[in-house]
Amino acid sequence: MQLTLTISRRIGYLRADKACVKTLATILASMVVTSGVLWAQTDGSSVTQSVTIEVKPITKMSVSGDPGPLIINASETTSEPLSIRDDKTTYSLTTNLDMMKIVASINDKMPDGTKLMVSLASSKGQSAGIVDLSDATSPVDVVTGIGRCSQNNETISYTFAATEGVEDVPLQSRVVVLTLTD
Repeated sequence: MQLTLTISRRIGYLRADKACVKTLATILASMVVTSGVLWAQTDGSSVTQSVTIEVKPITKMSVSGDPGPLIINASETTSEPLSIRDDKTTYSLTTNLDMMKIVASINDKMPDGTKLMVSLASSKGQSAGIVDLSDATSPVDVVTGIGRCSQNNETISYTFAATEGVEDVPLQSRVVVLTLTD
């Protein structure tokens, strides 16, 4: 397409061929539409959106690691049970629910004449104190009355005890499951 424009200084008019006029008309129409869109965006127009929200129950609990080996050296002769304690691990929890509790269970019963006990400190609930897990293959309460809160670095104490008449017990492990539940 060839554009031929003639501008007269005296009368100030624009002269062009048909194709040029068509092109200019298209450009001008595009500018009007575009400026209309820009004008509508800056003219205080509004739009709406629907936002769906939800807060799901939060029940998170973590521990700092495993306690060290609980090994009793039965070289002493006494009628009292022999025991060893580890209180170097901690737990933390977060919940947005009321009346929560922590329960504990063990994967297998302890050998005859031995006990495994646990105690969880709690600044936001009521600790049950020292709880015997020796036969607790079903969960038992260790902390109750926990409300909406966050607790950090609460102490977990494990005590392993054996009566005097216990023969050698080979090195073995038990899995203790701590669960934050309602």
